[in-house]
Amino acid sequence: MAMNAVKVLLSLVTGAIVGAIQDYPRLPARDNFQIVSSPGKVREEDAFLVGRPGVRVPPAWSPLFVSSAPGFIDPGEFPRILEEIVKSLRENPKRAVVITCPEYLALYNGFRALLKFLHTVRDYAMLNGGRVYLVTDKDVWNEKEYAMLTGLEV
Repeated sequence: MAMNAVKVLLSLVTGAIVGAIQDYPRLPARDNFQIVSSPGKVREEDAFLVGRPGVRVPPAWSPLFVSSAPGFIDPGEFPRILEEIVKSLRENPKRAVVITCPEYLALYNGFRALLKFLHTVRDYAMLNGGRVYLVTDKDVWNEKEYAMLTGLEV
């Protein structure tokens, strides 16, 4: 008799877990982060661009320029850059985030910090229905670094 009670309880718990998983909102897979060779490869009309001053920005895009020069956001201020990205995504869900200066950000923060930052940006974009485009070239990174960057595309 005790064995039947355990089976019933296990069945109820398993059913509740399966039901909870089925009702949980699904996040889009494999379509929220992409490495591209130029900003021209971005499909969306509306985007939030993080880049160096002087980069050409399409009229519909909102730029955030990073530089160690006065008047710009310092490239070492990942929390402030992330705050601006999140604010932009909340104001305009499904907006693309285009990062055109990952090498520059890695120079100031280190590669590991850049990778953590990109994971966080991808997560916020995913939750808001947006996409992240990383504008870079494979030859800039060593093999291991580039493999980790392409791992964000999965």
